[in-house]
Amino acid sequence: MGAAQADPAHNELKVTQSPAAMAASAGAAAGATCRVNAVVYNRSVACQTSQASVQVLRNGKEVGRATFTISHEMTLNKKSLKWSETTRVSKAAIAGSASGIRMATSVSCGSPCKATSHVSSHTLGSAFSGKVDYSDGVKKNKIHSSAAKYTFTFSKPGYTLGSFSYSSLGFRCDDSFWNAANTRRILSPGCVFPKYKPTLTTMSTLPDIAKNIRRIQGKGGHYGKPGSGHPLRRLTSDAKANANRRAVCGKVKPVPGKSCDEYPFARTYEGGTALPAASRGIAMVPATEQDKQGGRIIGFYKQERVMDKDGFWVAV
Repeated sequence: MGAAQADPAHNELKVTQSPAAMAASAGAAAGATCRVNAVVYNRSVACQTSQASVQVLRNGKEVGRATFTISHEMTLNKKSLKWSETTRVSKAAIAGSASGIRMATSVSCGSPCKATSHVSSHTLGSAFSGKVDYSDGVKKNKIHSSAAKYTFTFSKPGYTLGSFSYSSLGFRCDDSFWNAANTRRILSPGCVFPKYKPTLTTMSTLPDIAKNIRRIQGKGGHYGKPGSGHPLRRLTSDAKANANRRAVCGKVKPVPGKSCDEYPFARTYEGGTALPAASRGIAMVPATEQDKQGGRIIGFYKQERVMDKDGFWVAV
């Protein structure tokens, strides 16, 4: 009887990636500063960074390991359906038999979004980076919500492949800003990160309106006040907005040169009598201020691509 043969070695790559926690950045105007194991974002920029490792296993025993970080900085365009992202892989710490591991990257984003990755395959060790270009084909009067899906595949001669996948922060592209006759765009199509709630600041230079907002935000549920946990939500229905206005200002006696100002705004789901009396109110303000207010709110909605039911804050 011949000698028994040893079982062939089972060589594999075991990969892990630490999930990134969500953290809104401090201000919409500021860039999203990257932090390890976090997704830091504002309305148009998101930076997602996570730790990763590749274990080299021989018959179930670790004989090497590579550890590194992967970051993605995506910058959307609020006035275009084309944008880009930079993917960076840090210098890897190589231990034992972990040399020679190749990493390949693929990116997708779901039709009608298209992702074109320029992140080439690379041997783990030195730091490297690459760009991903995106475009979205959202149609007229439509909204497309999606996210990028990243897949990383690791290979080493003589070892089974290892891979992991994860997604970016969700983004939204739309071509929704058209005139009432639906014949002319009033804003180019574009994209935002809807999870971030923008802040309306232009009411602060309308003294009487700002005073009324501060008074109402200081009581009840503090609706719309940053940090209150109760954002306002945009209402796009003209009929419902007019009904909200009539519900709180309809019986107010006219005063020359004055106008009835309501908060929360009529064009929000919190407007009218939707909230308890302690969380809403009206004031007679100069008509000149009221004439400016509507345009500023609409301008804010356009600037931040605030859609129906999107939350936002009001800082005065």
